[in-house]
Amino acid sequence: MKQNLNKIFMGLLLVMTTILVACSGEADSTAADDTITVYTSVPQDLIDEFSAAYKEANPDKTVEVFRAASGDLLSKLRTEHEADSVEADVVWVADFQSAETLKDLDMLEAYESTEKDQINSNLIDPEGYYYGSRIINMVLAYNTNVETPSSWKDLTNPAYEGKVGIPSVGSGTSFSYVGTLASKDEFGWEFFEEVRNNGGKQFSNNSDVAERVATGELSVAPVLDYMVTSMRLQGSPIDYVIPEEGLVMVASPIALVKDSEAPETAKSFIDFTLSKEGQEIMSAQNVVSVREDIEGSENVPSINDVKILETDLDYLSENNDEITAIFEEIFTN
Repeated sequence: MKQNLNKIFMGLLLVMTTILVACSGEADSTAADDTITVYTSVPQDLIDEFSAAYKEANPDKTVEVFRAASGDLLSKLRTEHEADSVEADVVWVADFQSAETLKDLDMLEAYESTEKDQINSNLIDPEGYYYGSRIINMVLAYNTNVETPSSWKDLTNPAYEGKVGIPSVGSGTSFSYVGTLASKDEFGWEFFEEVRNNGGKQFSNNSDVAERVATGELSVAPVLDYMVTSMRLQGSPIDYVIPEEGLVMVASPIALVKDSEAPETAKSFIDFTLSKEGQEIMSAQNVVSVREDIEGSENVPSINDVKILETDLDYLSENNDEITAIFEEIFTN
C-alpha cells in the first residue's frame, strides 16, 4: 500500500514539474515577445524620449536600444547579418540610402503600418519596407546681423565673402545636401567651386557650423533647420530661410527587421513612432512631422507648407565615393 502511494506521489510530482516547466517556457516566450531591440542613429535624447513615451503607453513592453553613428550602425548590422546573428527587431536610421542598403541585403521585412494613410506618400517606400519618421532639413542659415539671403546661390554672394561655411560630407545630411545640388544642372560642382572662391570653408558638422553662424564668425551656411530654431529660441542671433529653390529634405526611416523574434511588438513601436502622439514629440523638438494631419506652428512648419528641392537617391547611391572625393578636393586644396 505504502509503495503504491509513493508511486502515485512521484507521478503527481512529475506531472506538476512538467506543467511548471511548460508554464515557465511559455512565460519566457511571452516575455521575449514583449521585448524589442532598436538599432538607431537618431540623437540619444530623442530615442530616450520615444522609448519612455512608448513604455508609458505600453507598460507591458520593453525597448532596448543600441545607438551608434550611421556608419558604425550599418557596419554592425552587416557583420551580424553575415554571421546570421542580427539582434535588432527595429532599425531607425538617418537616411533613405541606409534603408535601401539594408533592403538590398534582404534584412528588412515589408510592413503596412496602421498609420500609413496619414504619412506623406513621398516618405513611404513604394514596396512598404520603410517609412520616413523624422524629417530634418538642410536650410540656409544666416546671422541676423547681416542681410537676409534668399537663394542657395547667395553662398557665392560677395556680400558674404570669407564668412561662408558648410558642414563636411562626413555628416550624412550634408552629404545629401551636397549630392543634391551637385546633381542639378543649375548648380553642379561649379557652384561649389564658386562657394570656395567666395571664401567658403568646410567644418566638422552641422552643430559646429550653426554655432559659428550664431557667433558671427560665419554669415551664411547650409545647416539643419531644428538646430537653428533651437538656438534662435534660446536667444542666439541666428535664423534660417527656405531658399527659393527649395530645402533639402532628409527623412530618417524606420523599418521592421526580417525574422524579428518579437514582430508584433516591433510593429507597434513603428506605429507609435508614426502616430500623432509620436509625431507631436517630433514637433516639440522643432522637427517637421511626416504626418499631413499635423499643422505647422510659428517655429515648425507643416510638411505641406515647405518647398522641397528633390533629391535623386539613385545619384547619391551610385556616386557616393565620387561625391565625397570631389567635395574634399574642392574644400581642402
